[in-house]
Amino acid sequence: MKKLLFLLPLLVFTACTSDQHPETEVALPADSIIPESQMILMLADAHTIEAALLVARNKGTNTTGLGDFYYAGLFKKYKVSKERYQKNIEFYRNDPDHYIQLYEEVNKELTKRERDFIKSIPN
Repeated sequence: MKKLLFLLPLLVFTACTSDQHPETEVALPADSIIPESQMILMLADAHTIEAALLVARNKGTNTTGLGDFYYAGLFKKYKVSKERYQKNIEFYRNDPDHYIQLYEEVNKELTKRERDFIKSIPN
């Protein structure tokens, strides 16, 4: 009986994860696609925002509304609406191999920023 209780959730999970559902492709007009070079910088900035919020929360700071404030600055900086940014995230995610390559560049950008920051600290 215990084996059956163990196998039942596994069978339900397996049944629910079939490949019968095609992925929905996100199509954007060419003039709505954020160029990769800009998207890399935006994603690096977004991850920096998330890190800043995490540090603030860990210090006990109330971050309510702070994320919205930072992201509003991000969208203003790149002259992109929140909706366009989110649609582009979906667009780039639609091709996982390309998305991985994009994030490799984001990682390089963040590493470069970290090196530049460390260099800027006076000894």
